[in-house]
Amino acid sequence: VMEVLKFSFDEINVMSRLIASRVKDYNFTSVLGIARGGVIPATVISYELDVPLLTCGVSSYNNKEKNELNITQDIKIDSLPKDSNLLIVDDICDTGETIQWLSNRLTLGGVKHTKVCVFTKPKHTKYLDHYASVVPEDKWIVFPWE
Repeated sequence: VMEVLKFSFDEINVMSRLIASRVKDYNFTSVLGIARGGVIPATVISYELDVPLLTCGVSSYNNKEKNELNITQDIKIDSLPKDSNLLIVDDICDTGETIQWLSNRLTLGGVKHTKVCVFTKPKHTKYLDHYASVVPEDKWIVFPWE
C-alpha cells in the first residue's frame, strides 16, 4: 500500500499562483487545463494571467489503477488561432504519459505551448517546463477535490 499525501485547496491555490508568477511574461493566448485534476489549478492560473481557459480530458488512471490513455474531451487543434501560445496545466506529472501525449499532439499541430504541473515525480521533471513541487515516487497524492 502506497503512502498518501493530502493537500488542501489553500495549498493548491498557493502553488497555482506560484506557477502563474513564473510564467506571467510568456504572453499566453490561453490556458489549457487537463480534466479532471488540472482544471482547478488551470482556472486559478487563467485568472492570474487574465487569459481564457480551455479544457481537454485525458487520463491515464482510473482511481489508483494505471490504464491506457483515455481521451474524454479532445482539443480541436484546427480551430485554434494560428498564433496560439498555450499553457498546458495538469495537477500531477506521475508517469508523464498524459502531458507528453498532449504536447506531441500540439507540436504536430504546430501549436506553441509550455507544460506545467502543480506536482511532479522526480524522474518526470524533464517533461515539464515548470512545476510547483516535487513529490516522492512512492507517495500517492490526494487532492482536496477527490
